[in-house]
Amino acid sequence: MLSVIWKFILFYIFVSIALAFYKRIYYSISKKLITKTTEGTKLHWALNLFVKDGKKLDSDDYFLVSTFAAICTIYL
Repeated sequence: MLSVIWKFILFYIFVSIALAFYKRIYYSISKKLITKTTEGTKLHWALNLFVKDGKKLDSDDYFLVSTFAAICTIYL
């Protein structure tokens, strides 16, 4: 039982770090693309639609990370 808890904690930490890096890289690339596209185009609209303002993880992201860590703990 203790090994399952440690496995979950490790998966949760690793997935949180990976998701934080992914979001930071994704947002920085997308923000650069938004500034390079002209306003009024479909690409500019789509980038503004899919890119949030912040780079921090919110409660939905933590729920996703904990769910993925639980699935990895069960099946690995």
